Amino acid sequence: MSAPVLTEERPPSRARRAGAVAWTVVLSLCLMGVGALTLARTLGFDDVTPFAQLVSLTPWVALAALVVLLLSLSRRRWVLSAVAGVLVVAHAVWLVPFFVPGSGIAAGADGALRVMAVNVLYGRADARAVVEAVREEEVELLSVVELTDDFETALVGAGIEEVLPYTWTRTHPTEGAAGSGLWSATPLTDPRDGVASRFHQPSAVVGVDGTSVRVTAVHSHPPTPGEVDLWTDDLALLSDAAHADPTPQILLGDFNATSDHSAFRDLLGDRFADATRLAGDGLNLSWPADRRYPPLVDLDHVVVDAGMRVDDVGPVAIPGTDHLAILATVQVRP
Repeated sequence: MSAPVLTEERPPSRARRAGAVAWTVVLSLCLMGVGALTLARTLGFDDVTPFAQLVSLTPWVALAALVVLLLSLSRRRWVLSAVAGVLVVAHAVWLVPFFVPGSGIAAGADGALRVMAVNVLYGRADARAVVEAVREEEVELLSVVELTDDFETALVGAGIEEVLPYTWTRTHPTEGAAGSGLWSATPLTDPRDGVASRFHQPSAVVGVDGTSVRVTAVHSHPPTPGEVDLWTDDLALLSDAAHADPTPQILLGDFNATSDHSAFRDLLGDRFADATRLAGDGLNLSWPADRRYPPLVDLDHVVVDAGMRVDDVGPVAIPGTDHLAILATVQVRP
């Protein structure tokens, strides 16, 4: 009977060891980036550059965390996998509510208002397409930001006053991004200029089946590098004004902020809610539009008093602008 042949285990080759180290380094660096942005979102450390800009990409950071987790598991990097797993869970907590259907609005319910908000890119959007969307979607209240005198004239020429005859607008003679306006199917009362800002944010009261609702065309300053303080100040002023007014409210427009920004969440507080999250139909990414790739971030919102219900929340493409418009049906009283 022959003796068993013993085989000597060969140590991993230098190339394999180098490859393993490279994978560990790459995954660690990716995890550090994902972790930094996740921590900034968690702690609300998003009022400085570059976090003010990057936190808006949080849903994509969630995808990156999932990729890192899967790669770490496939490479048996258990510590990295554990850290990535914690990050994935954190992002799931933030994202899942956007995919849980809300209670919606019962068919034939009273007190419902169909609204639309659109950023018309310095008045370069197709005014006729805006009016067509208003007609097709049976919009009763329209918010327009980056409104110019020429675009207002174009809207009138396209027939906006035939469907929404009541108007309250504020434009700027030289700054195309500063103008904003409201158009309504029913009278607008108690018009106000809105909070002090580089951009106009007019508001007015509209009656909805006997309920008075203040509607505001929102356009806060963008968080561009070097001007993040203007952005946070705008959102803080808007928040203070909204929370100080006991009238039921709808704020709609280009907030230049996402639900992952602490300044936007502070604006919501325990009184207001984002219609996109209430509807539970998924994320409503709205910018940049009209590109070869899909929109990346959600800057445009319909914000309602928390007791209100919403339905049919979604985007509509308007040629000539870099934002998707946002539509929603809001039941102002349960």
